[in-house]
Amino acid sequence: MGTYPTSPRTAFLAWCEAHKTVFTANADDIGLTTAQATLFTNATNVAAGALNDQEAAKQAAMAATVTCEDAFDSLRTIAGSTVRSIKTYAELQDKPNTVYVLAQIPPPSPPTPMPPPGQPTNLIVTLTTADGDLTLRWKCENPAGAAGTSYIIRRKLPTEANFQFVGVSGKKEFVDQTLYAGPDSVQYTVQGQRSDSTGPLSEVFTVNFGRLPDGALTANVATGGVIGSGVNAADAALVDAIVNSKAMGNGRKTAISRK
Repeated sequence: MGTYPTSPRTAFLAWCEAHKTVFTANADDIGLTTAQATLFTNATNVAAGALNDQEAAKQAAMAATVTCEDAFDSLRTIAGSTVRSIKTYAELQDKPNTVYVLAQIPPPSPPTPMPPPGQPTNLIVTLTTADGDLTLRWKCENPAGAAGTSYIIRRKLPTEANFQFVGVSGKKEFVDQTLYAGPDSVQYTVQGQRSDSTGPLSEVFTVNFGRLPDGALTANVATGGVIGSGVNAADAALVDAIVNSKAMGNGRKTAISRK
């Protein structure tokens, strides 16, 4: 350990403060001249003053920084309010651009129309064992910020020439409670709609019903090309779904699920 601490500066200054009186009082007995003792005392006092000035400046700078930030926050709020007032006034005039030119601010850009909903894809089906309700679920990529999308569900039985409207859902799921046993297959399409904007039809979603030799109910789920009402599309991308259930309830198909 050295004779005196060199850091931190406060420890070094404290040592010098403690020794300046000692050095002055005992200068002749410790080998110092009066001038040397005085020089040490004066240097200690100057350093102490400089440290105090620095700390005061730091505190002042911190206070100034807070004051500056508050001032700019206030200015941003006032600037926003001022510009909104100018824009409101401009839009009430016959020639809004005249106001914008005088204020030297750009006129607002015309709103960009929201793109239509995306195309529903990846449809899957589940048939509830207890009541035979057929649940459809799908995915759909909608534009960022889009809200209020509804989905139109249409169905076509083998005996029907056209797809018929069966319901609307505000989420990517729909429960068809009106499908009864009888047909070997049924087809669905799903289409997104938002306000007056309509998205593309999904591919045809076909559910083919059947039974295994042991009586278990089966379903082959397939998708085909995009269609218009009443137009059949070739089935493709066959996905097998087998369910271990032989029950039939209220004349409706039961216990289908897609695995």
